[in-house]
Amino acid sequence: MRIVIIGMGEVGSYLATTLSKEGHRVLVVDQSTAALDLVTEHADLQTLCGHGAALATLRDAGAHRSDLVLAVTKSDEVNLLAALTAKQLGAQEVIARVANRAFYEEEGGVAHNVLGVDLLINPQVLAAMELHRVLRSFGALETENLADNRVEVVDLPVREKTRFLGKQLREIAMPPGILIAAIVRDGRLTIPNGGDHVELNDQIWLVGSIDEIPRMEDMFGMTRDERAQRVMIAGGGDIGLEVARRLERDDVQTVLIEREIERCRQLASALKEPLVLHGDGTNRGLLVEEEVSNCDAFLALTGADESNIMACLLAKGLGVRRSIALIHRGDYMTAAKDVGLDVAVSPRRCTANYMLAHVRSEQVTRVVQVEHGRGEILEIRVPGRARVLGRNLMYVDVPKGALIACVVRDREVFVPGGTDEILPGDVVVIFTTPDVRHDVLRLFHDPQV
Repeated sequence: MRIVIIGMGEVGSYLATTLSKEGHRVLVVDQSTAALDLVTEHADLQTLCGHGAALATLRDAGAHRSDLVLAVTKSDEVNLLAALTAKQLGAQEVIARVANRAFYEEEGGVAHNVLGVDLLINPQVLAAMELHRVLRSFGALETENLADNRVEVVDLPVREKTRFLGKQLREIAMPPGILIAAIVRDGRLTIPNGGDHVELNDQIWLVGSIDEIPRMEDMFGMTRDERAQRVMIAGGGDIGLEVARRLERDDVQTVLIEREIERCRQLASALKEPLVLHGDGTNRGLLVEEEVSNCDAFLALTGADESNIMACLLAKGLGVRRSIALIHRGDYMTAAKDVGLDVAVSPRRCTANYMLAHVRSEQVTRVVQVEHGRGEILEIRVPGRARVLGRNLMYVDVPKGALIACVVRDREVFVPGGTDEILPGDVVVIFTTPDVRHDVLRLFHDPQV
């Protein structure tokens, strides 16, 4: 595809680098030559310095002959104007990052065909949806449902000694339709083979039938509660309010802390059940007084990453079961977990991941980022003339660093063996590292397209 990306902030740079490595022809636009120089250090890109919404800039960028234009600057207005102008010039599809809900009426984080723009993506709402999903998957570090909820992906910590630790994976009788797709040990992600083993304090990524996953969790001494019952949120901005609304609908007892008194009044009028408090989430005395130790989760959702990390560390030290921070800077994502936070969520990364899934949607219906981009889970619906068809899997050249974790065929979920074949219409869940993603996608590409 011929793609133009406007705005080389974190989202734009990540998209440009990833899409370029996947073989797309990418041209990037930004007013900062420094931003353009930085992104070209990591990918082979065409660059254009200029205002992304200017008619002359878009013409020079070739928007009129582009398959896709992505407008992802920090300004909603610039993104909308750039997308509209590109569409008028003849771009086949335009997508804009828009944070202000005033520009569209849909409740979700995505709106289609608004004001002439094919797709509007709201980072705040996508982040709130991700935070809500995390709260509904208690006990696991992360969960995702794939293939119309037939397949579950679970990231679980190994905290108890069991008889399965230290055994080679080939020696463990796995429940049907379940696979250990990745092991994270000392910060390093490995896609295992039958000779690998699980150790205490590893994180393991399970992929397989949603009905069988609990059996695998039991084998390694893991339990998950149904959901959080009492939650404390520090930060009553748009994301904090959206999460509180969703928890209110779930009948979860919620305490919302906000520093600005006027915003507290707005929150109190917008919410019926949650308790709104005027205060600072980094105030240890306030957290003690409000019994954060009795909360299932503490969420720090302010606009300041450092404050969010500090508030989560305070809450964790006071005994909260799970700490979750909103992180805007990409370089803080790994650091946040390294210092002891349970979960870090990035609005920018949520936006980028959604856009990537949309671009790949011809063959890839879902993309799940693993360990901040060190791995990916791809859900692929197999087309009728894919290269992988017609051969036993033992004869398919699946690249090292990738694993066909499971196949969904009709109502059956199974882990394929070497003598199995992939059929047209199958839904295949693949665990891969980014460096071999393109080779994986080639296996499922129609050679006549």
